[in-house]
Amino acid sequence: MRHKFCLILALAMAPPLLADDDIGSGIVIPNEHGINGFAPDWDADDFDLAAYLNGLHPDANLWYQHVQTLSNPWMGGRQPGTPGDELAAQYISWYFDRAGLEPAFEDGWRQPFEFTLGRALPDVRAAAISIDAANVRAAAMFIDAAKFARGEDFGVLANCGTASASLPLSFAGYGIDAGPEGYTSFAEDDDLSGRAVLLLRYEPLDEDGQSQWSESDFSPHSGIREKFQALIDRGAAAILLVNPVDAVDGRSGLETIASTAGFRPDLNIPALHLSQETASHLLAHASNGTASLEDLQQDANEGIAGVRHFDDAAAITIETDVAAPSFNTQNIAGLLPGTGELADEWVVVGGHYDHIGHGYTGSRAPGDDRVHPGADDNASGVGTILILADRLAQSAASDERPRRSVMFITFSGEEAGLHGSRHFIDNPTIDLDKTNFMLNLDMMGRLRGDTVALTGTGTAEEFDEMLPRLVEPTDLTVSTTASGLGPSDHSNFYRQDIPVLFFFTGIHDDYHTPEDVSWRVNPEGTLKIIDLCEVILDEATHKPEPFTFTSSTAGTAARETGSKVRLGIMPSYTAGDVSGVLIDGVTEGTSAHEAGILEGDIITAWNGEHIEGGSDLMKHLRAHKPGDEVTITVTRGDESLDLAVTLKGRK
Repeated sequence: MRHKFCLILALAMAPPLLADDDIGSGIVIPNEHGINGFAPDWDADDFDLAAYLNGLHPDANLWYQHVQTLSNPWMGGRQPGTPGDELAAQYISWYFDRAGLEPAFEDGWRQPFEFTLGRALPDVRAAAISIDAANVRAAAMFIDAAKFARGEDFGVLANCGTASASLPLSFAGYGIDAGPEGYTSFAEDDDLSGRAVLLLRYEPLDEDGQSQWSESDFSPHSGIREKFQALIDRGAAAILLVNPVDAVDGRSGLETIASTAGFRPDLNIPALHLSQETASHLLAHASNGTASLEDLQQDANEGIAGVRHFDDAAAITIETDVAAPSFNTQNIAGLLPGTGELADEWVVVGGHYDHIGHGYTGSRAPGDDRVHPGADDNASGVGTILILADRLAQSAASDERPRRSVMFITFSGEEAGLHGSRHFIDNPTIDLDKTNFMLNLDMMGRLRGDTVALTGTGTAEEFDEMLPRLVEPTDLTVSTTASGLGPSDHSNFYRQDIPVLFFFTGIHDDYHTPEDVSWRVNPEGTLKIIDLCEVILDEATHKPEPFTFTSSTAGTAARETGSKVRLGIMPSYTAGDVSGVLIDGVTEGTSAHEAGILEGDIITAWNGEHIEGGSDLMKHLRAHKPGDEVTITVTRGDESLDLAVTLKGRK
């Protein structure tokens, strides 16, 4: 395990390439708080604004201009796929061209790609149910001559899948496999293959409309996940949920996509919520008037087991077209060709240019639909990339030394899950095997107390010697972490065995809110980091031998989750529709590491209870304390493994 170190640097607006006689007073201290707890204190009482503005270096002014432009409300928060995204892309590519870079892709500066938003609320393109197939309409319901409208007579559930089929109807009561005192909704041989299944919500009611199994509200047997899974296990082709008649504690009205965001499992079949009137119409049709919702509910309340199938000829046509929101966007990149025997090796300087628009994902101000400008996150990093591109291009014009080629790249889709950098890694236009180093610049604008975080210092053998030497002459305190993993784009390069460094000036209350505005950034402070980045890049591009990659997850930051224990995994940000939690990395010395959990495993259960995604995993973590022993089930290749885990406290 590599130790962490912290460096104090002494540079007061000096040229970036330091003379041999520059003298500093650097010290080394450990980062005790992790990346998410990094928030330096500083004293802003004694500050002369006029003198500050008049004394700024031209590059600090230019960087500030970049931040102001990219975080202007006109950019709309740079949400992928929006006009603001396009404006930002044009701005970045224009400055790359102005700096003298070459377009990085076959078609120019852009690498287009599409991504979906994972567990975001789906878009419903069509939803229809009818008796006569000729009456199927998008987002409408027709039964005989009566029209039933989505939102009034039926709703689409958030875990609904996409399908279109004519199906016979069945009734499965409350859909409970095993309740108290031997209660079950199913006979041993019940088969729902190819059928639309009408399902009562909650659990058996007494004659007063209250649960038979709970003194208040409902028991755990009423859970949606278990009910739906029981139908799926028996082959159901569509689920039609209906509230029981006269349920005292039940919800009234129809559920919506938003109100059922927590419904699981995610399905590949239709899942609709019907009004009681609509359900009655369907039953009347399917049974030729011999069955009513009230009578069937009474049978279910009395514990009469077995699914009721209706006439196959009285089919119901159901159509749903549901998809996760998708976004079309692009990475923007330019190249600075190298020279001599190093020209076919690469250094990457990158950072994301997207932000969260009006809060489409990850907002810390839920319900506030104002523009989230993203000045620090990450107009500040893009501004740094543009300054460095200009500096390195200018110095290259008179540099006769052998030099590695440099790619300057700004990623989109980072805020929704590192999608842009993942797409580039999967579709590289440079040789990743000859990529020597990646420098990631994300949230560079809030330097406080001249203290900056640097992650990835354990990913190359040479960093232990190089970094103290390069940073010692400056005025910065650099708080370092060895791990190459973290919640930003460098992680995808680290997984390709590429040494990485990631600069970050710390979390703040404005992060992912409409208050992350340009007048709160620190141009003079960021220029100090830019100067340091330049000397690091000068060494990375000119040193005769490439950096020697070393694997390091030591010190990977623990996210703030509200739990007293930490598992020690890095969940995948790009796992898509995986059921469970796909692990992109495991931190050394943590509970997961000691239990034998590996990168690439998928966590599928906790003490036998199914894990659908990250929210399920966090629910279990919050329920435990240090020292608790649990069994975590993982899928590893074709195997399912039960691993004993002793939970450790958060550090």
